[in-house]
Amino acid sequence: MLTGVILLYGIFDKRNEGYKGYLDFIVKEVHSSNFDRIILCGGYTDPARPTISEALAAKQYLEEISKFPNFVLEDKSINTNQNLEFAAQKLQSGEKTVVYCDLIRKAKVIWLALHYLIKLDPKTIYEQLLTFASQRDLYKEFSYQTLAVRGYDFKGRTKEEMIGQSYASILNVVSLYDKEMEEMDIAQRKKDFGLKD
Repeated sequence: MLTGVILLYGIFDKRNEGYKGYLDFIVKEVHSSNFDRIILCGGYTDPARPTISEALAAKQYLEEISKFPNFVLEDKSINTNQNLEFAAQKLQSGEKTVVYCDLIRKAKVIWLALHYLIKLDPKTIYEQLLTFASQRDLYKEFSYQTLAVRGYDFKGRTKEEMIGQSYASILNVVSLYDKEMEEMDIAQRKKDFGLKD
């Protein structure tokens, strides 16, 4: 079985050209990669729209433009760590998986995917990420055992967004290994989204 895991970035709106480009890219990948199913990752992150998750909004658009029959919702998560933690619960051991993400988050996503989907220890993850980064072709697909990670270059990112993601990446990875830090990370995400505990 080949499964795609799609990390989502807010409630989809067709007017957001960058986000639309990402989902249009996903449709092309779905049709060229022979996926058996696609897991869409993203929870209820917009208090102004409490009945629609990131995953459901993306599914609705993807079903409009694609005939792919097997979209699965992971709609409990509010950050990237939870996206991959909860997606992992829907995967079988050893299942071939391709994770799609924003290119500027790719290093973090590689780390998190190796942690949650392959269950590697931090030293081995570090070695794999270091080997990949040292090849200096960071746009290409990352591949390890049954896992691949592909990044999409969203257009129109501001410098502030890219700097913000550099901080978020460190915080997300470190929070994997400390429960108190994980709780702080989730609390901050809820605050950012305007969500109540």
